[in-house]
Amino acid sequence: MKQKSWGFNLLEVAIAGFIFATVSVAFMGVWGMQVRAVEKSRHSLVATMLAEDLVEQAMEDGFERTRVTKPDDKPLPPISIETESRNPQGEWVVINAEYQPEVRITEIGGPKDRLRKVEVTVNWRDSSGGGDITLVTYLAGVF
Repeated sequence: MKQKSWGFNLLEVAIAGFIFATVSVAFMGVWGMQVRAVEKSRHSLVATMLAEDLVEQAMEDGFERTRVTKPDDKPLPPISIETESRNPQGEWVVINAEYQPEVRITEIGGPKDRLRKVEVTVNWRDSSGGGDITLVTYLAGVF
């Protein structure tokens, strides 16, 4: 009479270990990309919120109180933010980012058109590079 043995033999365990190791290494690479994507998303979110705030300020001022910007106008001061994030090795690191807002207000058409374009660009720089966000809106004057 033949007895049935239960369990795994050494070859099956070795193959399962190899598959597990391969999948784990692949996920480690994805984890690093995920950390960088989250950091870029954070900068994009902060820059967008800053740009929206500046656009809302221009809208609050309205057509009559906004003034057209000139090339020699003094730029807005940069905003520095320090955050902490984990690097791909899992260690906490400090990330310093600097956001530079720029507001450009231009008249569209002639004086009778009474339309102004408000363009807000926020550039950011950190240790991993940088990017920018631009928001545009229009202000109309009363005829």
